[in-house]
Amino acid sequence: MAATSKSREGLYKISDLARETGVSTGTIKFYMRQRLLPPPTLKTGRNMAYYDRGFVDRIRYIKELQRKRFLPLDVIKAILDRDSEVISPREVDTLLGLEGRFYEEIHYAPDLEPVARATIAKRYGLSTETVDYCIETGMLTPYDKDGKEHFGGDDVLLLENLAAMRQAGFDDDLIPHELTMPMYVETISRLAHEELKAFTRAVTGKVDEARLAEMALAGVKLVEEFIVLLRRKFLLHAIQELREQSAAESTGTGN
Repeated sequence: MAATSKSREGLYKISDLARETGVSTGTIKFYMRQRLLPPPTLKTGRNMAYYDRGFVDRIRYIKELQRKRFLPLDVIKAILDRDSEVISPREVDTLLGLEGRFYEEIHYAPDLEPVARATIAKRYGLSTETVDYCIETGMLTPYDKDGKEHFGGDDVLLLENLAAMRQAGFDDDLIPHELTMPMYVETISRLAHEELKAFTRAVTGKVDEARLAEMALAGVKLVEEFIVLLRRKFLLHAIQELREQSAAESTGTGN
């Protein structure tokens, strides 16, 4: 027992990592599942592990890249792993150079009052299971504040949106979240990553820094408008196809 205690000296439990970094234990576990963090330094049981100081520094860096520089997790993983096949060092410099005004522009709600997780059920009418699922899929990212999980920025707007959908009748009894949420999260996450990668590779070494920020800001707004218009167009097409299919079936002319 003495040897075991000695081997734990200077190490952290996951709750210690959360306290040191301001990142919730749920988010740290999510980082682990996404392989953004290496295996534990010491594992003493099925549900007990310890971590060295390097985990604190790595989690803080992930937090900075994700929240302050607005990079998707797979790009962050490539940066941490030095995977030049995903993103080259020059492209990393380009992305990091977009910090500041660009981040503030696309991070629409940086100054919203944080929401404590303990208040979500009463405030938004969302169940613990729904919030847990949103965290597991990466849709929501809680952080630690005074030892309690909170949500801030765009996550507050997402919570408000989920509450509004629930009030409109789109609750789990009608459409279970596990049927739709992964589709949206995975599709939009992949789209965001591919957009960022394509833009970065296109402009690296070809556009000066002043012009780069302007292009990035314009691109975010124009592509958002493009996606909304394209989605609307395809929804109308889908409605028309359903009408035609229904008409064909009612007249017996369908296949």
